[in-house]
Amino acid sequence: MKEATIHIVEGKVDDIHFDGQEGMGIDAFLLVTHRRDVEEGHFLAFGNSDRIGKMLYNFYLNCLRNDYSELGETLEKVASDILDVARSARGRPWRQLTDRVEPVN
Repeated sequence: MKEATIHIVEGKVDDIHFDGQEGMGIDAFLLVTHRRDVEEGHFLAFGNSDRIGKMLYNFYLNCLRNDYSELGETLEKVASDILDVARSARGRPWRQLTDRVEPVN
């Protein structure tokens, strides 16, 4: 794949084209980038929260199915850290662990 184009129509995701081929209808997407040589990236999501959550969960399951164990383990650490931040935001104590995922802007 050389190029992917996502069309957004009236604030809603419509379709995606790969390498100029005919578009396929989509109802959600999640784009996460990390810029070279800069601790910044882009976070862009279209679709409802339930759909985006299912996409992330399916991504994790695919890591397990396809034996991408390192990526699966990283996602597990990220999920654990998300739960810790949620606990803290609700006034509950953090778990005491030493290996945390470092945030990126």
